[in-house]
Amino acid sequence: MTQTNMRRANQHARIKREPGFQQPMPNSGLARIDEDDNSTVAHSEVERRMQRSDAPSVDTRLAPGASVIGDMDVDGEDEDDECMLMEVKTKTEVVEQDLPTPRSFVNMDRSFIGPGQALKDFGQELKDINDALGELQARGIQHVVSLPELVLVGDQSSGKSSLMSAIAGLSLPRSSGTCTRCPIHIRISRADEWSCRVFLKEDYAFVPRNHPITLQDVTDRDRFPPWVKLDPSRQTRKEFKTIRDRFDAEEIETLLRCAQVAILNPSTPYRFFVPRLKNESGQSDAARREHLDRIKEKEAHGEAQFSPNTVALEVKGPDLADLNFYDLPGVFITAKRPEDRFLERVVRNLTCEYISRQNAIILWAVPMNQDAENSFAFKLIQEMNAEDRCVGVMTKADLLPRETNGFSSWLSMLNEQAHRTGLGYFITSRQGSDLDEQNKFEEAFFNRTADSATMGQWPEIFEKYRDRCGIEKLKEFLSITLGREFSKVLPEVKQKVYNRLLRIEEQLEKYPNPPPNPEMEIMRSLAEFATNVKTRVLQQEFMSQWDCLFAEPFKKRILGCKPKFNVKEPDVITIDDNSPMTTPAPLGQTPRKRSMAQDIAMTPSKRRGHIKVEDSDRMVMSPSTSATMRGTPGPGNFPFSPGLGGGPPPRSKNLMELRTIIRRSAIPGQPGLVSASVYEPLYTEAARTWGPHLENFVNQTIQFLQNEVMKILDSAFSNLKNRAVYRESVEHMKYFMEKHKEEVRNQLNLIYNLETQRIFTKDEDALQRNKAAEKRILERHRHFLRMAVRTGESPAIRKMEELTEEELVQEQAKMAKELKVIGPDPYDQEITVAAYVRGYYLTAASRFIDIVAIHIMSGLLPRVASVIDTYLHEKLGLYSRTSGSGPEIFMRLMSEGPETERKRGELRVEKERLDQAMEIIVNLENKEQMATATAANSQVTTQMMSQGGHGGQRPELSIRTNANGGVATPVSERAPTPIGTYEA
Repeated sequence: MTQTNMRRANQHARIKREPGFQQPMPNSGLARIDEDDNSTVAHSEVERRMQRSDAPSVDTRLAPGASVIGDMDVDGEDEDDECMLMEVKTKTEVVEQDLPTPRSFVNMDRSFIGPGQALKDFGQELKDINDALGELQARGIQHVVSLPELVLVGDQSSGKSSLMSAIAGLSLPRSSGTCTRCPIHIRISRADEWSCRVFLKEDYAFVPRNHPITLQDVTDRDRFPPWVKLDPSRQTRKEFKTIRDRFDAEEIETLLRCAQVAILNPSTPYRFFVPRLKNESGQSDAARREHLDRIKEKEAHGEAQFSPNTVALEVKGPDLADLNFYDLPGVFITAKRPEDRFLERVVRNLTCEYISRQNAIILWAVPMNQDAENSFAFKLIQEMNAEDRCVGVMTKADLLPRETNGFSSWLSMLNEQAHRTGLGYFITSRQGSDLDEQNKFEEAFFNRTADSATMGQWPEIFEKYRDRCGIEKLKEFLSITLGREFSKVLPEVKQKVYNRLLRIEEQLEKYPNPPPNPEMEIMRSLAEFATNVKTRVLQQEFMSQWDCLFAEPFKKRILGCKPKFNVKEPDVITIDDNSPMTTPAPLGQTPRKRSMAQDIAMTPSKRRGHIKVEDSDRMVMSPSTSATMRGTPGPGNFPFSPGLGGGPPPRSKNLMELRTIIRRSAIPGQPGLVSASVYEPLYTEAARTWGPHLENFVNQTIQFLQNEVMKILDSAFSNLKNRAVYRESVEHMKYFMEKHKEEVRNQLNLIYNLETQRIFTKDEDALQRNKAAEKRILERHRHFLRMAVRTGESPAIRKMEELTEEELVQEQAKMAKELKVIGPDPYDQEITVAAYVRGYYLTAASRFIDIVAIHIMSGLLPRVASVIDTYLHEKLGLYSRTSGSGPEIFMRLMSEGPETERKRGELRVEKERLDQAMEIIVNLENKEQMATATAANSQVTTQMMSQGGHGGQRPELSIRTNANGGVATPVSERAPTPIGTYEA
């Protein structure tokens, strides 16, 4: 063809539809372009190809820039290029296309320049969308939001491996074993240079069992034994190796086999399995073969027979489609070996898990040499109600049985009468040792130019489905479909990623970064802590608070343990004390006991002497003290200290018991004299009840002090609470307080033991004063009780401190008159002994209380303040030369706990992934906005030049996201979002 004729062909060429052409299936998602009936293409090659068969020819290849839309080939202007246009007839009606109209699809009926540029732009848009989708999938954000994905499923021997290799555009492992044991994630996209990067995506941890895995081990909760799902923050993606020699199929297969062996042997470092390629320097052939032999040994004796972890491939090249898809192990019903029966359910679980993802588009591989009714994979698709998201791929078309009635089942599937799938069916036929052979074979087979003697002819009855024949048509359809689905969910993806980033930021605030100058931060915190502790413990406010909360209650409890004596008449039966029941008896004779029945029979009026004892004669105890004396800790109480003795207080003694004690201690021949041995046991019996109160007081005081110290420590180390220096300081201060507690306890225990040994005082004035006061109290009560027995009345006895001086004088005068009536008290000696014991008790108790309090006020608190300056420095090793160098010490002190470091690391890893995901989304939006502006300008220019031409429609693939979940603003009306910023 001359140069002039070529130009003429380029200007006036039209696509004509061949006889017998049928409209694409409704679910094909393919656009059709109708041309004028008058135009023809005069080209010898086209005429030669048209003479091969009465049926129209099918070109299963797509030239660069071409699309499955309209089954169109676009020629260039170079006269050396062969024009490969299909001559077809067209109808005049316009058919609406299901898929988005390309942005630049303007004036398509006038020139091939229009469609070519449109398809190129549309392809770039698809590439951007699918690249973004692949990048998001690679970032592992599926735990945040579900992404659209292609999932290839099928039964064993369904042609999945060949189909996967054809879609990926490279040779993948096809031998038995390895490729059926783990999922493969393949991402393919166009690029100037060809490359294949292999990654290991580890979402599961290998947890070996102590027994061979059986069918019973596979449960709803344990779906992939012995693999356990990892937390998203612990999931990893490791780069395995990159190869750039596309045409060495052997190297590619070796690399993928080694990657899968690494997945199946998780206990061995994955780098061991990285193969040395032929063209790599520094490795002899012998060493390379030896290494591969060792890997094959691991393959034959792998730790696991199956893994849900993924081998990921990123394949880029100048003539590749833009797709992301997962290839799953082929499902099967019966395992070859009985011990592998559990794999039946494991593979089924894996297939169901991928199919169940609502945004997954399912590719079902079904071989045409087998009955589709027997497909176990399709049964799983039906069980998961995923037919509407499924596209069927009929493989091995060259092996289709030639019986006429054998075509009916496949035709019914293509006509949506059986095994309906929402996205229809495609047909492939892949035979050959490499991709080139397979592509040539497929084109020859569907064009019926292949040798019919060796493979048979493709039946013409399938001719109306020619737009669904060939791998290139399938790849283009999948690319458009996947991009369309991703564009639909992109606003939701952006919103969920944004929300998750906000939550991560909130969590990271709990785990702040280390300060820029650790040494200065630690020393500042230590100095602040020491200064504040000294100030606080020596403050008057702190001491007054301690005195009010603990010293005063301790004083009351000690004074409340004063010995009790019942001064009632011995011949009166009482219910409210433990005095023995007696009847009147002459002085010096043993009283006769009265039975309880006799006492109960007495009327209240006859129960003379039933008088309420003064509150001052009772032991005053708080609830916590009462609990302590019962032997059980109350609020803020601690059990008794074995070294301090203690126990329940002694019961009160009545006058007859006191008389018995005096008589037993009396020296014969010395009547009227009371032995000194009488006083000491009565005092020490009461003094030994101080033990529990003292222990409680010490515990509460130290706890109060420790709470204040820890509060100051928390404040001083507020920025370092997640660091080792804070944790160690807390432990050191607890030990510090425990040590001082032990010191105080030992000191006060010594004082306690001295006070409970004997009666001793040099303060005679205090003793006489306390003795006289106690005797007045006892004689007064004794007088009223005696008068009550005589008169039979029960007068109310007011407390002495409640009486005025005048009332006291009147009462004393009245008592003097009454004493003449009732006579001298026969128990005066016993009253005198009781008064001395109680008077000395008050003298000793006051001394004990003062000594205990001064040990705290003038001992413990100043001592703490004096040593706190250097205590933590020494304990943390800041003053020690044996603890290492300064930087090493501060590095140790600034370290965090393993749990904190792990949590922060997990959050940072996830944040980094989501930041990258958000950047990918924003970049995609920016590209779309720029493309929209460019298309708008191009459309205006075209309309001005075409004089009356009509414009195109906006593509449905436009990215319109609104992070707030509302109605999105058209991207053409918004300013571009800067890269790296988030829009919410």
